[in-house]
Amino acid sequence: MREKIVQLCVLAAVVGLVYFSIRFYSNELSVAFSYLAVTISVIVVLNLLLFDSRGTNSKVAWSALVLAFPLAGAVVYAVFGRDPRRRMLPKHVIAETVKFITTMRHLGKEWDVSEQLPEAKNIRNMTGFEALGGNKVDILTNGDETFPAILDAIRHAEHHIHIQYYIFRDDAISTDIRDALIERAEANVHVRFLFDGLGSSSLPKSFLKPLRDAGAEAYAFDSIVSPWLTRTANLRNHRKMVVVDGHTGFTGGLNVGEEYRSNTPQFEVWRDTHIRLEGPAVRQLQEAFITDWIHATGAKSSLLDELKEPFRFEVYFPSKVQEADQMVQTVYGGPYNEERDVRDAMMEMIQSAEKSIWIASPYFVPDDEALAAIRVAARSGKDVRVIVPGKGDRAVSFYGTNSYFKDLLSAGVKVFAYRDDSFIHSKVLLIDNVHAIVGTANFDVRSFRLNHELMTFLYNRTPAVEKIEIDFLHDFAESEPVTRERYEHRSFLKRIGESLARLLSPIL
Repeated sequence: MREKIVQLCVLAAVVGLVYFSIRFYSNELSVAFSYLAVTISVIVVLNLLLFDSRGTNSKVAWSALVLAFPLAGAVVYAVFGRDPRRRMLPKHVIAETVKFITTMRHLGKEWDVSEQLPEAKNIRNMTGFEALGGNKVDILTNGDETFPAILDAIRHAEHHIHIQYYIFRDDAISTDIRDALIERAEANVHVRFLFDGLGSSSLPKSFLKPLRDAGAEAYAFDSIVSPWLTRTANLRNHRKMVVVDGHTGFTGGLNVGEEYRSNTPQFEVWRDTHIRLEGPAVRQLQEAFITDWIHATGAKSSLLDELKEPFRFEVYFPSKVQEADQMVQTVYGGPYNEERDVRDAMMEMIQSAEKSIWIASPYFVPDDEALAAIRVAARSGKDVRVIVPGKGDRAVSFYGTNSYFKDLLSAGVKVFAYRDDSFIHSKVLLIDNVHAIVGTANFDVRSFRLNHELMTFLYNRTPAVEKIEIDFLHDFAESEPVTRERYEHRSFLKRIGESLARLLSPIL
């Protein structure tokens, strides 16, 4: 907290100095300042147009912001807008990450069943992530099913617990989970806790102190209280994972907070989807966690030493296969990767659809290619449905989502707005009622390009996929279809809000 206060005081002092300099000095200084602001803004825009590798929508949005607010827009771009792939990570962190992932790719071949399905094979060829057989999969609907399952797994941990969240609140359910972690840490279970530096920025040190005092390790992923703020501020780790003893894993849409079990006044019901995995597929969750752990700790962790010992490696990556035979393929990626693995894997599944594509996402702001794929599928006669919130939790994102309704409806996509008194936060896709995708990524540019995300692909019509279909049908019943007539009769202010939000949505 002290560091944050210092940062705010320094920022306030700089802003005040600039303001009073312009206010009390000559007009010549004001003119010179204006020329400087315009010059900097033009340089930033030229850099965007000529040298930046991001998509056209992002370039246009950033250029509009910089030109509309000279200097101020350039400062915002410097903090939030720089191409993440230009960030220079420490060499030893890169080396440890590459060494670890190379080992995992070699071991993954033992359980690789990607050849059984063209979709799984194509995704493996694109991303390097294998489809693994021999898994048990359970779909957990909403917080009432998810949190008890996670707490039960934590309380039965014998060797280690790896837990990672974008948002971890300081409230009742968060305290329950923290206290369960403390109890296991005091029983000599290795507890490693990772939280995003921005999403969990309000998590006080006093909340984490008892956990650390019990022997657990806790780190922020790219803290916003950092001299490298301009490199990391807009690049967040949006993953949510729990791995227990290497054989049981959880991931999906739920963070940790009372809103995720519908205990806050803003929404009557918080609709969400999580997944529990047992079997070889947990290896990929473990892999994602450890790569993030290497990044967050600067590769200075006892965990890396333990993984160098064969016996301990087996503890973190057990080879036991469940009696179940479900095929699971987990793909993770982030802003520093050359390719957009999570997005591309999702596009591969969408383009493989023969009959239907159902999508649930709280923030629906696709890039041009993703929007085109959905429109083409609908125009070709496939049953394409999209469920989004009927009431948003953030105005800009909500209006940005609504701005795509015209494009969707004109192509024949069926759009559903979830009930106004509740919020749908699930990130789920169902393809042909046979394959499904569940994870942390929203169907938006931020998840596609700026966040560290993870999605789990489920193949064949297993009981887990059937549960997802049942949940979709229930969600459709709880939603109101958005018709072209209803959309065209929205107010003038909503039209303006949607236009502005769509312009800015690629950079939010």
